[in-house]
Amino acid sequence: MIQIHITNNIMNKYKETIATTLLKRRNFKRFGLNRKGKDTSKNKLFEFYKNIIKDKNITLNGKILKLKDILIADYNTINLIINENKKTTFSKIEKELANKYYKDFRNKWAYILLKQLNISVCPYCNRNYIVNFSKDKTTAQLDHFFDKSTYPYLAISIYNLIPCCGTCNQRKSSKKVNIFYPYLESFNDSAKFSYLGIKTKDKLEKESIDFFNPNRIKFEIKAINNKEKVDENIEVFNLQNLYEEHKDIISELLQKSIIYNDSYIDELANNYSGLFKNREDLLRLITYGYVSDEDLNKRPLSKLIKDISEELELI
Repeated sequence: MIQIHITNNIMNKYKETIATTLLKRRNFKRFGLNRKGKDTSKNKLFEFYKNIIKDKNITLNGKILKLKDILIADYNTINLIINENKKTTFSKIEKELANKYYKDFRNKWAYILLKQLNISVCPYCNRNYIVNFSKDKTTAQLDHFFDKSTYPYLAISIYNLIPCCGTCNQRKSSKKVNIFYPYLESFNDSAKFSYLGIKTKDKLEKESIDFFNPNRIKFEIKAINNKEKVDENIEVFNLQNLYEEHKDIISELLQKSIIYNDSYIDELANNYSGLFKNREDLLRLITYGYVSDEDLNKRPLSKLIKDISEELELI
């Protein structure tokens, strides 16, 4: 639901991880990598390149791809490569080889990527935590946006690896889908959660709300643009049904919108000014969610909380 960004520092960490897990140091320069890192017992990256790219004649603009180009290919370049090589097929052995080297690389990269991106929540659903445990284990999975079974040459490409929760990774799997690409766009910018019980913007119909029976709470996920992609995301990740399980959050926000009017929030901010960095800090305490778009990746359900809170004029 949120856009994530590969910084120069993340790119450098990526190249270093590629080198230290898959490539002997004497070959770093050949693939456009720096010379830091430890030697590995086998030149795995060279084997990956030879068997999956060079021997299969994977090209871009009629020329055999260089490994360093496929590793850092962006979304548009990846699509060009796929279209140019769409007739290429891979054997079971070739797919297994690509998967084997991906696993060696992933064991370190998943932890590093998640730490560098500084996100705690799945960018697809904004519902499940994907926090790190240690350098050798992480709760995050890496989704291949373009599945590695069909496109094994993209198995370790940085812009093809999306950190996500196990639920979303399984739901998406190898489906050919038209969903938001997290390194380029955001579901958050194109869709809003909306509570269906509001009759007017300035008046909540309190009499019609059963606060103690969340099953009577009705909401929808509205497309504000890119409707086709919004609908596809909702279907692929089962968002409507998943969020039906969290209608108690909406019920609580309805209660809070009545309790915490502007004057009461101002009073709390004045009386406890030393407890909060700013008004947003106080609103996070009240709503239990982050209320700025750039922070939605820090806590599960923050988009739901932010959208409904805005609609209820709680924030």
